[in-house]
Amino acid sequence: MVTADHKTGFVSGEFNVGDPAPKTLFAPFGMTIVDEKATEALRRKSSELVPPVYSINSQAAKDAFRKLDHFLDLAARVKAAEEDISRFEAQPLRIGESTLRDLVYRLSQEEVSKQCDHLLMHYFGKGIFDSGEKDRLEASGVPEITVVSPEIRKEHLEKVTALQSLSVVQSSAEQILPPEVARNADLKSAILEIFRAVAVPNTVLNEEETSARKKRAAEQAGPVEVSIKKEELIVQRGMLVTPEQQWKIDAIQKKQVERQIVNKALAVALLVFAIYFLFFMYFFFYGRKIIPTWRTVFLMHAIILLTLGLSKLACWWPGASAYWMPTAVAPILLVLLVHPRLGLLASAMITVLTAPLSGFAPEVLLAVLLSGVSGSLVATHVRRRTQFLRLGVVVGLAHAVPLFAYHVFREYSVLDSLGIAAPGLANGLVIAMPACFLLLPILEWMFNLVTDISLLELSDLNHPLMKRMIVEAPGTYHHSLVVSSLAEAACEAIGANGLLARVGAYFHDIGKIARGQMFVENQSSKILNKHESMPPEMSCRLIRNHVRDGLDLGRRYKLKDRILQFIAEHQGTGMIYYFYRKAVESAPPGETVSADDYRYPGPKPQSRETAVVLLADSLEAASRALEEPSPETVCRLVRRIVHDKLSDGQLDECDLTLKDVRRIEDNFVTNLTAIMHTRMSYPSFPDEDSGDRVEEWEEQMLSGPGSGVRRPHGS
Repeated sequence: MVTADHKTGFVSGEFNVGDPAPKTLFAPFGMTIVDEKATEALRRKSSELVPPVYSINSQAAKDAFRKLDHFLDLAARVKAAEEDISRFEAQPLRIGESTLRDLVYRLSQEEVSKQCDHLLMHYFGKGIFDSGEKDRLEASGVPEITVVSPEIRKEHLEKVTALQSLSVVQSSAEQILPPEVARNADLKSAILEIFRAVAVPNTVLNEEETSARKKRAAEQAGPVEVSIKKEELIVQRGMLVTPEQQWKIDAIQKKQVERQIVNKALAVALLVFAIYFLFFMYFFFYGRKIIPTWRTVFLMHAIILLTLGLSKLACWWPGASAYWMPTAVAPILLVLLVHPRLGLLASAMITVLTAPLSGFAPEVLLAVLLSGVSGSLVATHVRRRTQFLRLGVVVGLAHAVPLFAYHVFREYSVLDSLGIAAPGLANGLVIAMPACFLLLPILEWMFNLVTDISLLELSDLNHPLMKRMIVEAPGTYHHSLVVSSLAEAACEAIGANGLLARVGAYFHDIGKIARGQMFVENQSSKILNKHESMPPEMSCRLIRNHVRDGLDLGRRYKLKDRILQFIAEHQGTGMIYYFYRKAVESAPPGETVSADDYRYPGPKPQSRETAVVLLADSLEAASRALEEPSPETVCRLVRRIVHDKLSDGQLDECDLTLKDVRRIEDNFVTNLTAIMHTRMSYPSFPDEDSGDRVEEWEEQMLSGPGSGVRRPHGS
């Protein structure tokens, strides 16, 4: 395959050894390159110049001296005992009988021992080589060797021609003897015969040390470098390309590829930094609550990296192209799992990050951006798994239309443009849609998240907790259904997630299941209110604990964290007013009752959905005190409840605006009036009586929301 290079003006495979150069080539930049072949030859030569290392074997000398001492001791004992030399039949050295007789009966054994020791020390110190080893060294052409004495840590170079083989040592030993010894023929003969009997080769080739030294010498041999100057003539057009020129061309191409890799890495790093900086600034100023935890940050990165990996695989897959990159996966999954606003941001981010994979092709950039935006918009309305098919069609069309339009603009035929755009349509139906469908439940499970699809599954009233509630706390069950209807309608009126609010309202009071009879909605008129016999602080503790009990029960039934937030936040830090007032009335004179002891633990609502459920929960409880729920009284009740919650700061930490609050109020009035079946109007009470009645139900309303206690009528 031939590939073009826009900077040098030549292509790989264009120049071949032995062929005429198709064009004149100058070096595009200066560089220094290493001649690998010359460097290898230099290192090989340096390694060959290292002389072999031979070590002197000290044990051989020790064995020789031990044999000599043993032999001379035996001779001394025979001489002292005046025994026959037949005892030497088992002696360790092969010495002639005449030499033995001279040693025992005529010669000085001390002199023989002294001269033999002198000869052994002289030759063993220099090293005695085996005759065959010396012949091999001479035949190999090695000029010299290194002789090492491990015991004294000393070494010296020795020419091969001067090495002393065993045969040379045995023949030259006579020359080492002192003149006075050499003149005594019998003494000289005995010394030489004994020396030749004990002398052995004591040098061996140290292969390990030789290899180590050769390796060090090769490593120390510097690389052979060749400098190429910028604009230097590499090859001229029409000349036959030589191996040296081909080597330089290959080196230039390799260097250029390395530069391109570095440049691309820097470009991608700059793009990533810019994207992260802009996104950080956006979330810092406008969307801090969109990404509330580090787990959400990790989820975002995991989805984006997964999408980039799939896109890279689509580009590398044999026969595939950038048109197959499933870039819409990240925006769709982030919309479904985190927040709809992330879809458009992720579309822009993926468009920039995948641009290098397509070589910044404009038609691919358009297709990636439009498919991501279209998928994000459609994904906000996906509530059933069958709607993924519609999602795949939209993403495929959004991917294919820019490809088709671009190639028509480039004067391709309509049929050719349709053929080129077909992979874009298949991208949405065959890759993006199945990938999202399969990854969604896996990511939900891994990160403990909920989507509209899983919320629909939780909205089934056959859930085990709902079954328990209808049996053990039927009043709470009915209360939860009414709250869910009010909350869902109000959330849809302000653009919040009504489905999430409805499901959260189903489970917000599950903590009342364990002690259902302690709450007003589950009490019968025939059953004595248990709070009448309790001190107010104990009643308050029992009422307040339904939040903690609900969280424990929800975790036991593996409810998602997003649903557990409704249990924790649906009361905020509101006051249990009835028991607080009761505690104040029953407190001894001079004793102060702290209002904080009669508040729920919180936290306050952190989202619009939990805030709406808090208002709907309080409103539904307060509406039980209305004897004549006309639109006017319902409206006054709604305004009073919302005003009290605003004044108490319960809505300070959510994103509700005053406009949202007004829409919620209007929606509550409409739906609560319909739920309570407003009767026809009756003649009004006299002004003063009417005021008493209104004051009475307002007082009951204040004791109703969140208190869970039936306040005795008229008390």
